[in-house]
Amino acid sequence: MLPLSAPQVKQLLSEAAQRLAAGDPDAAQARLDRVLQAQPDLPEARFQMGRVALARGNPAAACTQFDRAARARPKEPAIWQAWAQAANATGDKAAAKTLLKRARAAGLDRATLAALDRAVSGAAPRAPKLGKLPPQQVQALVALVNSGKLAEAESRARTLRGQYPGVAILADIHANALARLGQVEAARKAHEDALRLDPDFLEARIAYGRFLLQQGAAAEGLPHLRRAVALAPKSAPALIALGHALTRLGLTEEAVEVLGRAARHQPKSPEPQAQLGHAHLKARDFAAAAKAFKRAVALGDTRVATLEALAQALDGAGDPEGALAAHDKAVAAAPDRADVHGRRAIQLQQMGRFDEAEAGFRRALTLDPDSGEPYRLLVAGRKLAGDDPLIQDMETLYAREGLSDHSRMNLAFALAKAMEDSGQHDRVFGYLHPANALMRKIYPYDIADRRAELDRIKAACADTDFTARQVAGATAYAPIFVTGMPRSGTTLVEQIIASHSRVTGGGELGYLANEALSLMADGAGGLRPVSDLDDAELAGLGRKTEAHFRMRLPGSDIVTDKSIQTYSVAGVAQLALPNAKIVVVHRDPRDTCLSIYKNIFAEGAHRYAYNLRDLGLYYRMFLELVAFWREKLPGRLYEIRYEDLIADPEGQARALIDACGLDWQDACLNFHQTRRQVKTLSLQQVRQPIYRSSMKAWQRYEDELAELVEALGDAVEEGTENGA
Repeated sequence: MLPLSAPQVKQLLSEAAQRLAAGDPDAAQARLDRVLQAQPDLPEARFQMGRVALARGNPAAACTQFDRAARARPKEPAIWQAWAQAANATGDKAAAKTLLKRARAAGLDRATLAALDRAVSGAAPRAPKLGKLPPQQVQALVALVNSGKLAEAESRARTLRGQYPGVAILADIHANALARLGQVEAARKAHEDALRLDPDFLEARIAYGRFLLQQGAAAEGLPHLRRAVALAPKSAPALIALGHALTRLGLTEEAVEVLGRAARHQPKSPEPQAQLGHAHLKARDFAAAAKAFKRAVALGDTRVATLEALAQALDGAGDPEGALAAHDKAVAAAPDRADVHGRRAIQLQQMGRFDEAEAGFRRALTLDPDSGEPYRLLVAGRKLAGDDPLIQDMETLYAREGLSDHSRMNLAFALAKAMEDSGQHDRVFGYLHPANALMRKIYPYDIADRRAELDRIKAACADTDFTARQVAGATAYAPIFVTGMPRSGTTLVEQIIASHSRVTGGGELGYLANEALSLMADGAGGLRPVSDLDDAELAGLGRKTEAHFRMRLPGSDIVTDKSIQTYSVAGVAQLALPNAKIVVVHRDPRDTCLSIYKNIFAEGAHRYAYNLRDLGLYYRMFLELVAFWREKLPGRLYEIRYEDLIADPEGQARALIDACGLDWQDACLNFHQTRRQVKTLSLQQVRQPIYRSSMKAWQRYEDELAELVEALGDAVEEGTENGA
């Protein structure tokens, strides 16, 4: 094996940290093994190997790795703190004694030694030092804060700090009062003063970490919360705060481990279980999330946020009825909150219970008549006639001055649909253009970002022969990926396939593309060439995808995944899952882009969608990338045109089912009769037989779409011919 250069070592260490952060200890270890083969005693690699062992729940192995790291770098506090955490987790007193003996021999300062002693023994942290400050003054100050008398508390804390400048707890209480008064910078300084005065003040560490979390600085708060757990490994508040930060940062595997410890230390408290549920939810382990949230509710957590998180978890785990029951409890807990009624109505809408959903949206409007979102959601589930009083209500609200951009944007999308429903086509774009402009204002976008992303993908894949490379150890798992542009017919195609008795429709599972791009990331904003990915990494990607799909849809034979961006990484998907099928759906780009422009997606997603020129350019890049993969994967993509499917439903459906390696079943033509839940913008359409009304819809608005057609250029012709 050739020796590694210093830049290569640095790169591998960076990639290992990234993979561990992404919850992939196997990929992290693969990189660290390469480093350690070249430099067996490199402390950074040994330290990360210890973290890998901790993430896998093996604290004894972690102790061995941290021991070796400490031998090479005995003055590094982070190594000792991590070792203490691992030693405490083993419950092995001999391991704790070994650590402390080595720490004393290393000449660490007294404060660090004391913190390590507390960490490995589980001893309670010492009380904060008061000096000459009477305890009654602290108690009175805390009482002011707890009673909500924040201005008085802030003034009193400031005075006491002047009288007792060396007392950390006064700075900590002052910081709390300042933060709650909205004086963020002054609060930050007071927090830092508290820790400068007493670095091992546990409550101050936790408070500062939480403060930073609230300010959106989870990465900055993380070291403080790790230090808090090192000071008090059994402190549930410290563990919960650390787990919350880890969840925010996407370090879900470590978050689950940390919050699991908090739950064990406080088995009767609902908070660790609720936070554990959020960590599982972030990892999209919906079944585990539902279990944790149920436990939190059983322990007395009646917060609306917990009940709605339970509903989200149950829905993701394939239990829509259970999710609806959780929404019912949330509504009972907060009957006067419009947003709670709205989310319950969305659940009903996704289940195809449109009349009940409408009642829920109308209740939300009664409670919050200035909100545009319930109108948009209500209109999405029905077709409006020109004399529908709902149109007048929306127009009146839309004309009101002082309406928020968010509410006006939702109303404009709703009114555009209402105009089209009622045949007032000359008025559609009078609402549609402002709606999209407001969304672009809220979520800015630069189409050059997509150009750069596409170029990185093509460059990373250019030198790989995807037809020749065989990945050793790849799983035989065979999902069916349905991909293409939004609003191109992917939902219809998936619904046809998922109506087969062997197939379970997964909807937009949203996993593979992100994982593939994360695996390829070079740590500097670019992508590693696919030729640099070894078989273990690619096979690991396939196994992780399989595990995630099986977790999301347990007991399924064949799973469909309708995630839009899968086409971007088609070649990597085929290497990792060689038995997978990839179906690419095409539709006239003018109809596709018009449909995109008329709809609103999950906020922050598909940000290119709200400008006609960007839409056209984005579509061109979609065709460019599909053409790239068509050349790289000859015969591996099955391409189908929406228009052909509409013109010849049975013939096209039979060919589609055959391309997926399945025997024909007549149920595949009766897809609209399925009871399967639908969570896309096509939720109403897929519950109807195939219809032709959406074909060539762009012609009615040809003048309004001139900017789009110009941006599409020759992609118009190419887009209407692909897939034949």
